[in-house]
Amino acid sequence: MTSQKTLSVTLSRSARTALAARGEQVLRVQLELLFSCMIRKRVEILDTPHPDALPMRLAADCDGASMGIEVFFRAVGTRSCAVADQPVPDLETFPLERVTPFLPRWLNLDYRGGRWLGEFGYTREPLQ
Repeated sequence: MTSQKTLSVTLSRSARTALAARGEQVLRVQLELLFSCMIRKRVEILDTPHPDALPMRLAADCDGASMGIEVFFRAVGTRSCAVADQPVPDLETFPLERVTPFLPRWLNLDYRGGRWLGEFGYTREPLQ
């Protein structure tokens, strides 16, 4: 099942260059929303997204639509409070009754220092 909500993807110049260098290799991006004592958003580049991750539909006019990018969304939770940006040992899929309100509207991707960096958000346009 693919989300019905569309996601707008914007790539920096260096991200476009890095993506082009991948050739036919698809870039798989997982957007993670962690529910704990605080909420954390994280963008991960993975070979294989988590089996519970929901594939997102990209907006037809966005940067990522024709450039070999697949984006997935996963809401997760913890049994204990985790506020650090470190791996969480007891991470599990968070059961959302209605996932649509939690799906992001936009994703910005950059490539610096040999690493993919990203941010996503829920307002209509990313804050500059």
